[in-house]
Amino acid sequence: MNNSDKIDITARVEAAVASAIYDVALPIDTMGVTFHDAALDDVTEAYRAEPDATLAAAEARFAAHMATVAAASSDDEAEGPMLRARAAMALKERLQEL
Repeated sequence: MNNSDKIDITARVEAAVASAIYDVALPIDTMGVTFHDAALDDVTEAYRAEPDATLAAAEARFAAHMATVAAASSDDEAEGPMLRARAAMALKERLQEL
């Protein structure tokens, strides 16, 4: 695989996290998170090509969003990053089930 064929795993994970829809009525095992089908397909493709790197990218997104939550000065300011952290963790868990 040459560099032009290399999968941008970080971009795919970020796109999936950005596509997340949150619903507290969904089963707890999905953490109340669903993803846009195309974004999830892209991340799944990346996972199948490079599973360790894809899981690491999801973990890195989780950590980055949690750092933003920790630095937030209010609950309102922390709400968005907390949801994105939740999405990153749900994505990682979903990938591990493949």
